[in-house]
Amino acid sequence: MTLLQPSVGLPDFWAGPGFEDKLLRAQGDFSLNAGQHGLTYLPNDETTTIGRYQVLLYDNNFGAAESYPKFDWGQLGAAVVTDYSKGTHSFGRVFAVDETARTYELEDQIAVPFSGYVSSAQRVGNSNSMLVASGQAKTFTEYDRCGLPIATYEMEAEKYIYRVYKYKL
Repeated sequence: MTLLQPSVGLPDFWAGPGFEDKLLRAQGDFSLNAGQHGLTYLPNDETTTIGRYQVLLYDNNFGAAESYPKFDWGQLGAAVVTDYSKGTHSFGRVFAVDETARTYELEDQIAVPFSGYVSSAQRVGNSNSMLVASGQAKTFTEYDRCGLPIATYEMEAEKYIYRVYKYKL
């Protein structure tokens, strides 16, 4: 299994450069990612035997790509922000990936303060809580498994905070 092999996203975005055969099909009804940071591979007992695993990421919910200026981000739906002044939220998201079936589906999502760039999301230990740093909002929050905030912290910074991680000491 090659973790970087499958790609997630709108087929039109990947059309042409030779990556079409790497694209997984979305299962379910959810907006596709518009920018993402802090991708984490979450293996489980089935990972090595049947090619199923989860990935956790910070979905910036901001459609922009300097390397692909002609792409119409409106194709991803009205929820995707293309103007910084109109951003209200981003997401911490967990996807289930099935490499054998070549599919992915949204398993969990937490709406968090908007940050079009930078940011991170992390599962905390063996729990289902999620630590999310919204870089441009200069906040980080740990959410319980129901998506309710456990604690929120704000930082003073000129531009943004980059990433936040929690480790056991």
